[in-house]
Amino acid sequence: MGKIGNMDRRVEFKSLSSTKSSMGAPVKSYTHYCYRWASREAAGESSERFVNNRLIIAPRYKYRIHRDDTIVETMRIVDDGDTYNILSVNPPDTLFLEILAEKIVE
Repeated sequence: MGKIGNMDRRVEFKSLSSTKSSMGAPVKSYTHYCYRWASREAAGESSERFVNNRLIIAPRYKYRIHRDDTIVETMRIVDDGDTYNILSVNPPDTLFLEILAEKIVE
């Protein structure tokens, strides 16, 4: 049996969870969900925006993992210490998921 893809990155998925602060206000946080092996490639043009009067370019990447129907757009990816927002989850076929993610730049 041959090699399926080039899944050489171990990425962590974090799911959104809501808790309450000591004053009772809702607080959104991300907690560990799972680890998956993935491949990554640049996804064309990255978005530009101004943050604190400086131009920020947030790179976008396309991740490819084995299909897991529990992965959704509200989750985040942690890859090599950097955190990414999931923009879309596209199942191109029955074996894999393609995930478009953008780096969180603060």
